[in-house]
Amino acid sequence: MKIVQVTPYPMARPGGVQSNVRDVCGWLSAQGHEVRIVSPDRADHHEPGLLPLGRAREVSIHGTGFEFSFAGPLALRRLRRELRDWGAEVLHLHTPWTPMLAWQVWRAMRLPAIATFHATLPESDSPDLEERFITRAGHYFNARMASVVVPSEAPRRQWAAKGLDPLPLVLPPTIDLSDWRAGDTGTRRPGPFRVAYLGRFEARKGVDVLLRAWARRPEALKDAELVIAGRGTLPGPLPEGARLVESPDRAEAIRLIADADVSVAPAGWGESFGLVLIEAMAAGTVPVAAANAGFATVMTGEGADLLFPVGDADALAAKLAELAQSPDRVKALADWGRAHAMTYDVSAVGPAYTELYTCALAGFSQGEGSG
Repeated sequence: MKIVQVTPYPMARPGGVQSNVRDVCGWLSAQGHEVRIVSPDRADHHEPGLLPLGRAREVSIHGTGFEFSFAGPLALRRLRRELRDWGAEVLHLHTPWTPMLAWQVWRAMRLPAIATFHATLPESDSPDLEERFITRAGHYFNARMASVVVPSEAPRRQWAAKGLDPLPLVLPPTIDLSDWRAGDTGTRRPGPFRVAYLGRFEARKGVDVLLRAWARRPEALKDAELVIAGRGTLPGPLPEGARLVESPDRAEAIRLIADADVSVAPAGWGESFGLVLIEAMAAGTVPVAAANAGFATVMTGEGADLLFPVGDADALAAKLAELAQSPDRVKALADWGRAHAMTYDVSAVGPAYTELYTCALAGFSQGEGSG
């Protein structure tokens, strides 16, 4: 098949959706399919199969950053001609309720499509304008896609609460864990107990909770190290015993996580899955995570004990101290995590996406296309 992945987020910027797109493309290519990626990247950003389209402007809503992306009519016509000449058959739209690029490409191409909605919205008793828009967009795409996919039960429950019918399929993202597994040395690094954070420095990600936890850490963590890696502006000063690594590249990020005893993911909301948790486990590192709805779907079995209440800095500090004093338990949890992570590897999940593309194409050819 010839499959087009469409994302409203520039592939040049790090992010979970971009990783998903990149990994599914790599897997599909290895299986003999052909892929193209449409995203609002600069012309000087190069990666296999990339077709830059339009522009993106980063905005912030609900404490997280995302792109508003848009393409002009001339650029859309050029893209349509190029993809039709190439023989494009199926579209995979990522977060198509993020205005406007995915919708524009789908309307221009009129091909069978599936859509993945990656996010879980923050809970609210009084929906704001953005949430009402997203609800309407959900109804719109639900009626027009061959399949709608969410990565876990957390966003699926929100779709059910909004009365969407049929409910989306639950299918984990495609994650190529080979680089993370290669970073796993299999043995503990000598030196003090080390805790790492990898991600954006924004309110939704809960970095402020980690900083507070480290500032008031108990005696068991006084000689421990904290590494905070990512991009953005920290919500406070670095506490004693912490160091900052700004905007690490992929190889450095993997090394930072693999060298840590524990990786902390303190995000309070907006997580529909737990990509950072799976990657840490594949690297042989124990993840400690806030018990938001998305992370809880990943941290099952033995992993459930590694969750702490959202926003509770004291509980996080206590959990880290407990692990710092229990090296045998950390080793056992790392072994559990390695096996658990592989159930989410692209080799296990990829075939289900291929089946969705095949069914979408078959349905479209039988006159069941979108309108």
